[in-house]
Amino acid sequence: MSLPLTCNKDRWLEAYNMFLENSDRQQRVGEWIEREFESKVVNILSDRHSDDIGVKHPLCVLGIGSAEGNHDILQLKQLKSEFSQISATVVEPSRQMILQYQDTVHQKSRDFTGIEFEWYNQTYQDFIQLHGIKQKYHLISMVHSIYCVGDTDLEEALRELQDLLEPGGVILMVVLTDHTGVGKLVNTFPNLATKEQNSAINEPSTTKSNRLVNSTDVKSILDKHKIAYTQSEYTEFTDITACFLEENTITGNILLDGLTQTLDFKTSVSTDVYDKVMDFIKDNMSVRKNQHDSDKLCFDSVCDILMISK
Repeated sequence: MSLPLTCNKDRWLEAYNMFLENSDRQQRVGEWIEREFESKVVNILSDRHSDDIGVKHPLCVLGIGSAEGNHDILQLKQLKSEFSQISATVVEPSRQMILQYQDTVHQKSRDFTGIEFEWYNQTYQDFIQLHGIKQKYHLISMVHSIYCVGDTDLEEALRELQDLLEPGGVILMVVLTDHTGVGKLVNTFPNLATKEQNSAINEPSTTKSNRLVNSTDVKSILDKHKIAYTQSEYTEFTDITACFLEENTITGNILLDGLTQTLDFKTSVSTDVYDKVMDFIKDNMSVRKNQHDSDKLCFDSVCDILMISK
């Protein structure tokens, strides 16, 4: 029987890092932040809040699933140019990642003058259970971390997130669409692995299947409750050439675990299921040139960037 990738924390982290090494996600999200974050988030927060925010009272920012902090840091640098005092709360379940984030802040301490950090090495669910919704935030950042709530709890999670926002606040959410790449793959084969949720780490699935939360799920709930949002999108490319090499490569196997969200996918599923998934990937991949002008096989995923207001 195949199990969700999240059953093994070490393998999940290995797959996540392998995905980032072979994907341009960090670059694409970073480019959007550099290009759009000031006008679509910073300026809006500045216009909506009184002059004493960031002066007499700090701008409160919550990062959920902040990983090693790459995207949070880009956001904080732009916010710092407008708000002289910032309180940044970081919620990240991976100890290794939160230590990397803390190390970056320590090494570049001058860049974070005026920013007070609070660190929580725990899941979003544990954070809410421990702290409730007493503290309010002007900005909540969720870059590819909404998956942790599981779609059966999504409506409740979005309600909680709205309750955590100050009036005039913004939730910045980056989430896969359901019609391309990884989102389409996992939701086309939702029963590759099944297991009750493991509370040790964030579960990017429901309790009954591997189905990932996607932007259509989020927007349908926002529309239902008449919650205002605007959206942008970007396309990220993942080099999956290693998944199709004749030799049994470690890189290819780990990438397949990550793409399918299934632990030991290649050896744990039946031959029939394996062939169907690989055919699906072939039908949805593209061919691009790498830095050496050789062909590489890419899995393309369109992602929505939602700015949700209160």
